[in-house]
Amino acid sequence: MPQADYQTNPISEIRATPRSMRLVTESIGSDLEVFSADNAHIVRQIRLLAINALIEAARAGEAGKGFAVVANEVQRLAQGANETAERFQQNVLGRIRQSRSMADDLVEQMEGVRLIDLAQTLVQFIVRNLFERTADVRWWATDSALWEALEQPSADRAQHAAARLGVINRFYTVYLDLVMTDTKGKVIASANPRYHRSLKDRDLSGDTWFQAARSCQTGDDYIVDTVKRSPLHDNRDVLVYATGIRAAGRSDGALLGTLGVYFDWQAQGQAIVEKEANLPPQVAEKTEVLLLDGSNMVIASSRPERIYTHFALNNPQQLAKGSYYDQSGAIVAFAKTLGYEDYDGLGWSGVIIQGMDSDDELRQQLRLK
Repeated sequence: MPQADYQTNPISEIRATPRSMRLVTESIGSDLEVFSADNAHIVRQIRLLAINALIEAARAGEAGKGFAVVANEVQRLAQGANETAERFQQNVLGRIRQSRSMADDLVEQMEGVRLIDLAQTLVQFIVRNLFERTADVRWWATDSALWEALEQPSADRAQHAAARLGVINRFYTVYLDLVMTDTKGKVIASANPRYHRSLKDRDLSGDTWFQAARSCQTGDDYIVDTVKRSPLHDNRDVLVYATGIRAAGRSDGALLGTLGVYFDWQAQGQAIVEKEANLPPQVAEKTEVLLLDGSNMVIASSRPERIYTHFALNNPQQLAKGSYYDQSGAIVAFAKTLGYEDYDGLGWSGVIIQGMDSDDELRQQLRLK
């Protein structure tokens, strides 16, 4: 009977996964099948030996009667062993086959679920963060230094407004810049001294964020632009939140200008996909983490070369979350944002792409035949 190799790596070195557990179950099942087949063969040999012994005892006549008793007992034991083997075949091996089928289903479900949860966690983390930006821009637009500089334009008031914006920018490091314009799109003041000279009096009337902010009906409204590179800020990736600046800082006041806050997406977005996933090194090297906007454009990725490309998410049923295996055998898990408070999350999604070890590789790691 061949001996199974039961030697395995130390437990601490083996990462338990649904796939590795399935292979261990398969290995146990295979060993039991070999054991069952070998046992059935031995039982047949014993029964054949018992029959031959009875034949020889009959030939021996009176002298063989004592041996015939032993041969009958051997035959009885062989029959009992055969019945036990049959029950083992029907019960134990039947359950092992059933567990293999269940393990196949669980592998797909469990591998998908854990990665879906991670994708959901990551997209919700950034969305909760960005929800606060909607409050920031509406609050700062009511600062008296801003609306006074627009109501009664002067160099001193513009300078004071820039100083106020600079204070905000200095303490809120998630922002790259804060820019104030009049109703025609002319820049009146900005926060970051690095870009102040190039922005002063610049015409931003063609910028989408300005056009949308100017259309806000009240001070309670705000807009969010798409993630894009800002040519005004060294082509860094930004996400602009904007609203109108209104007379006396009142929600229903006349529109005097706009305020756009440039969220530093390049720093914050990459931090989410590279650090917040917190994957072990051996898992991280075969995993890609992405954030997609509402049109499935990649806005952050642990592989930065993907940014601003379209990701072909296989979701024909438009599910809020799910998983599937791509053509390479990697599992792709996705989850759309749930939004946060009154912020809808812009339809963003978190996506995790994780390469799977082949069954052969896992068997080698587990030292399974």
